[in-house]
Amino acid sequence: MLYRIQTIYLVISIFISSLSFYFYPVFQNKKEIKYPFFVFDKAIFIFLIVCIALSICSFLSFQKRKLQILFNCINILLNSIIFIVILFVSFYQSNKSFLFLRKMNLFLTFLSIWIFYFSNKYIKKDIELINSINRIR
Repeated sequence: MLYRIQTIYLVISIFISSLSFYFYPVFQNKKEIKYPFFVFDKAIFIFLIVCIALSICSFLSFQKRKLQILFNCINILLNSIIFIVILFVSFYQSNKSFLFLRKMNLFLTFLSIWIFYFSNKYIKKDIELINSINRIR
């Protein structure tokens, strides 16, 4: 069922997660990044890869709605962790050249959390609709 609204939300989330790699400054100008924040940058990079993989798995498991909700909840949790770590790093790092990139990553992460929330909302509505049809039978 690739015509459902939650599938469109999941495609948008995959696009946003892949777009966040473009605004991610981990491999740019390593001399200006202080060491402790570089470790956080690597962790954020790994979390972004996991979030994209979970988004793709959630998109491909459109027949198993409970599993799709689980993938989305884990993805919301990971994106929240990414949001907090990016906020922490951008607050304590005084490098002005990466400020726009960090703000853009914050915006994309927040947008991704919002889209996963609405995707879960519509998946739950779909499950309720199917359950009500089964009760009528």
